[in-house]
Amino acid sequence: RFSAEFDFRTYDAEGVILYAESLDYTAWILLALRDGKIEIQLMNEFGTEVTSGGKAINDGLWHTVSVEELEHSISVKIAKEAVMNINSPGTLFKQSHGFLETKVYIAGLPRKVGNAVLLLQINPRLDGCIRAWNLMNQGHSGVKEVIQEKQSKHCLVTVERGSFYPGTGMANFHINYNNLDSAEDWLINVTMTIRPSTDTGVMFALVSDETVPLALSIVDSNSSDSQEIIVTIGNVTVARLESKKLCTPRKVVVALLVTKQQLELSVDSRTDQSSSELLSILHQAMMTDVVTYLGGLPDVPLGATLVTAFYNGCMEVEVNSRQLDLDEAIFKHNSIRSHSCPLIME
Repeated sequence: RFSAEFDFRTYDAEGVILYAESLDYTAWILLALRDGKIEIQLMNEFGTEVTSGGKAINDGLWHTVSVEELEHSISVKIAKEAVMNINSPGTLFKQSHGFLETKVYIAGLPRKVGNAVLLLQINPRLDGCIRAWNLMNQGHSGVKEVIQEKQSKHCLVTVERGSFYPGTGMANFHINYNNLDSAEDWLINVTMTIRPSTDTGVMFALVSDETVPLALSIVDSNSSDSQEIIVTIGNVTVARLESKKLCTPRKVVVALLVTKQQLELSVDSRTDQSSSELLSILHQAMMTDVVTYLGGLPDVPLGATLVTAFYNGCMEVEVNSRQLDLDEAIFKHNSIRSHSCPLIME
C-alpha cells in the first residue's frame, strides 16, 4: 500500500508537497498545503475525495508528516498524531503482478497534469524543506540521489520569513499602476525590507520593451563603509541616499513613491525628493504596458540603465499596498526562495 513519511518545514501557506499517480494515470493522490494546513485530494476507481485538517504548520518549525494507506482508510498524521482519516472502500492504487508501482512528484505537479485534473485548484509552487524521507517504506532511496545533484534543492540550515535572491535570477509580475479615476494618473508606491549580501544589484525595476524607465538599485559608494540606494530613469540617476553598510545582519526599510509630478525615495526615514523633467519619460512609459521586475532585469541594450547586476540577499516587497508573493510571479528563477531567508544571528 502507499505510504510516505518525512520531516517538513516551511513558511509558505500554499503549495504541493507530494503528488503520486498510477502508471496508467487512473488513480492519484495529492498531499498539499492550503492556508498552512494539510490538504488531501485523491481519485481512483472508487471515486474522488478532498479533505483538509489539523493545525497550520507553516510556522518555520519542523513537523513530522505521514500519509499511510491502511486496510479501509488513509491516515494522515502530524507529529505521529492523526489529523485525518479518509474512508477508502478499496486500495488507492491497483497492484500489478504483486507489486505496487507509482510515480511520485515532490513539490510540484507533472506538466501534463496541472491544475486541470485536480479536484480543487491550487498554486502548486512550494518553498519548504523536507528531510528524513521514507517513501513506500524504502527510506530515502531514489529521493536522495536526485537532491544531491541539485544545489538549488538543498535546504538552508536555519531560516526566517522573507524571500531570498541568490544573485542568479529575477522574478517578474504584471501590475496595474493606473489610477482608475483618471486615465493619465498612475501611482508607484513601493515599500521593501531588504538585507543585501552584496553591494550592487537591481531590487525593483519597470521595463517597457527594451527600455528601463524606472529602477531602484543598490550600488557601492565611494565611501569604504557605506552603500547607496539609487533611483534611475533610463541611465540617469534622479535620487540617491547613502546608507552605512547595508550588507549587515540588520534589515533596512526602503520606500519609493512616484507620481507624474514627484518622486520621493526614503531609506531608514531619510528622504530624497526629485521633480526631474525626466519624469515625463517615465510618464510616457506608464501609458504603455510595463512589466515589474524584482531582483534583476531581462536582457536590455547596453546603456539602457546604470545597474544590471542581480540583487543578492533577502527582500520583501509591497507594491501599492499589496504584498507580493513570489509564488504568484509570471516568472521566477528557480534559484529564488519565495518564503525562506537564511537566518543570520547578530
